[in-house]
This record gives sequence, C-alpha cells and structure tokens, in this order.
Amino acid sequence: MHDPVDIRRRIDRVVARVGRRDDYGQLLVDDFVAQRVEDIEDPEAWRAEIRRQARVDKIKIRTGNEDGLVWALRARRRSPETRALTDGYHALLSRTVPLAAERRHEAVLEIRDGDEVVCSCERCSAVGYASARDDVVGGSLFEDECPNEEPPKLTPLVMLHVPPSRRPTA
Repeated sequence: MHDPVDIRRRIDRVVARVGRRDDYGQLLVDDFVAQRVEDIEDPEAWRAEIRRQARVDKIKIRTGNEDGLVWALRARRRSPETRALTDGYHALLSRTVPLAAERRHEAVLEIRDGDEVVCSCERCSAVGYASARDDVVGGSLFEDECPNEEPPKLTPLVMLHVPPSRRPTA
C-alpha cells in the first residue's frame, strides 16, 4: 500500500477541494447536485438560482423537487472523456472495494472527485483513498481489519463492486 502520511494529505486535499464548492460548482463537476428540502431555506429559490447560473453559462439542465429532494441535472450527451472517467472510476472501485470487504469493513463512498475517491467504514473510523490517475490506494479501510466483531452488512458499494463469491459472510 501507500505511505500513510501521503494518503492523509491526499484525503485532506480532496475534502478541502470539494468543501469549497457551492451547489452549482458541484453540478459542473458531477453533472448533478441534490439537497434535502429540510436542509435549504427555500427549495424553489435554490432551483431558480441554479437555473440562473446555468443560463449564464449556456448549460442545459433539468431541476426538480420531489420526495424531499431538490435536484439539478446537466442535460447532455456523455463525451468520450466523460465515459473514460466513469469507466476508470468503476474499475478503481472494483479493485479497491473488495480489499475493504475482505477486511470486514462496511465500505461506503464519502467523496468522489473526478478520478479520486474517499471511502469509509460505517462501523469504525477506517478511511481509504484511491486515485485512478496516480494508481494510488491506501488507508486503514483497505489495509486494516475492522475491529467490529459483528458481521458486516452489505452496502451498495460492496453489492456493486464485490463478486458474490468474495463477499464476507457471517
């Protein structure tokens, strides 16, 4: 695995970078953004502001307010670059999430930013970082056993990226 100090710095950089973005900035990066209705003051004003910024940038979007969520989604065809980034992201998770499952962690995605991910365990303080661009994987999520004695629950990440024959059992 990778140097723990470097992994911590990489995690801190991703968290800081994502933390500086407002909702419109997140829309530009991920092609979607969503907020729980109870977390914002005025859902219709939120949607109107996102639409206003998109008009200025000449970006086609869709917005909605349903099931307790307000959301915005970029309406565009995926470019070859976007497809390659998404494929790299899925390949990265298919390589790293099984490491967490083998160590009996309940892996969940905390942050995705381009080709970098930060994941954590739902049951302990383990955190992991992975970058498809640099081929860097490290952190306690991928290296250390989960201290929780109970069998791990199946998380969406494990369900999607760990073959059934490699999933931890009770």
